[in-house]
Amino acid sequence: MDQLRFNPFHQIHQGLRALLYEASIAVQHTNFTNAYRVGITLGLVEEMIELFESHAHTEDNLVFPMVAAFAPDVVDAFEAQHLRDHELSRELTECIALCRTAPSDTGKRLAGQQLQRALGEFTAFNLSHMNQEESMALELMRQHYTDEELYAKEAEIVASLSQEHKERSARWMLKGLAEHEIVAWYRRLKTNAPSFTFESYLKLAKNVLDEEKFRRVTEELVLAG
Repeated sequence: MDQLRFNPFHQIHQGLRALLYEASIAVQHTNFTNAYRVGITLGLVEEMIELFESHAHTEDNLVFPMVAAFAPDVVDAFEAQHLRDHELSRELTECIALCRTAPSDTGKRLAGQQLQRALGEFTAFNLSHMNQEESMALELMRQHYTDEELYAKEAEIVASLSQEHKERSARWMLKGLAEHEIVAWYRRLKTNAPSFTFESYLKLAKNVLDEEKFRRVTEELVLAG
């Protein structure tokens, strides 16, 4: 019989996927001669770059060492992918600079097109990369660690992050997770975290989710006790 097991990649990866999708649509919809809209879009792409860079750093230092002892070749392959991801981030950063400094409307539109192509490469690469982690790396982790050990590692990772980083990541996870997954996440918070932490995450959910979805989530939490 198939058994559902804990996936420590799932929650953060769903948030990062949501960020990729939203950034891609924002770039597609932006008039790159409109300074106000360009500022908002470029800020979103910069946030995406920062969160992906931070995520890769966390995986290199806290996740992949769990696999290195019994599959060093797999870890080497994923770390090489992170180097490629860094190169793609640098290309995006260069495109952002062009969007900000192009002297003419034509130059701004051309810079926007270049940004969209670079973002497409970044998105395709990272979607594939996260899928590989959730198959190859996850399977190895499940072979060698219990769910309790994986939960403990997740808690260690969360504890290593700044409060600002946790809140920014949580915002995108709320956008990327299915409703029942948000309910399960908040039930764990309600049970395991201090009450002020749970309340702060509840406030964040109210700001991020639409009114009807937030109502359903809170009703489920009340029913759970």
